[in-house]
Amino acid sequence: MDTASLLLLLFIALGSYIQATTGFAFGLIVVSGVSALGLAPIEVTAFVVSALSLTNAAVGLYGGQWREMNFRAFGWMIVSCLPTTLFGVWLLGYLGDNGVNLLKLCLGGFIVVSSLVMMAQSHRRRAASSSFAFASSGVLAGVMGGMFATFGPPLTFMMYRQPDSLAKIRATLLSIFCCTAAIRVMFVSASQPIEIQTWWLCLIGFPVVVVSSLMARRFPLPLSSRAMRLFAFSLLLFSGGSLIWQAV
Repeated sequence: MDTASLLLLLFIALGSYIQATTGFAFGLIVVSGVSALGLAPIEVTAFVVSALSLTNAAVGLYGGQWREMNFRAFGWMIVSCLPTTLFGVWLLGYLGDNGVNLLKLCLGGFIVVSSLVMMAQSHRRRAASSSFAFASSGVLAGVMGGMFATFGPPLTFMMYRQPDSLAKIRATLLSIFCCTAAIRVMFVSASQPIEIQTWWLCLIGFPVVVVSSLMARRFPLPLSSRAMRLFAFSLLLFSGGSLIWQAV
């Protein structure tokens, strides 16, 4: 257990706690932190994040929490997200380092602008978004998730604008991440060899995810609805900025 592994586990614990509380941010925190410090290649980090995100979401939904989700939003997002997830995995291998950096720059800029707009308008919508809006966010989330295992920004941007309770938003996001993470892990495992070191990182990260997720359920962040939305958009702003920093 070297310093890099300990730092990776620290990011996993932080990401697990925040995702179990807000419904997103696990992949954003782990991928951004690991990539910024150069702890592991993006392909390895993305696979570990996918495997552990599945665990995190399952723990967060334990006890029937999934019944609270917005089924309409979940349906449109998941139908559009799954095929583009497979495309994103393929695109990661096709582009190479230079292409990936360019895509990170574009995605980071999009996330930064979106988060700034939402921070200025942090109140909820009075009416639910259209089916097309949910499907569009799912398409973009699939590409991002397939490449970087970070499905969160487009889905969070959409869900935190809905006239739903925080519990419903959280359950919807965790349910989507549970499904997409399972698909990504199965597709990557079937299409390319996974090194033993990668499986080892997944193994040692599993208890960290479980403990952190349970701690979040027992000791959630003491924030109001408005404060939680601002916190979520601030995380998006940080993630977009980190993608731009990695790209340049």
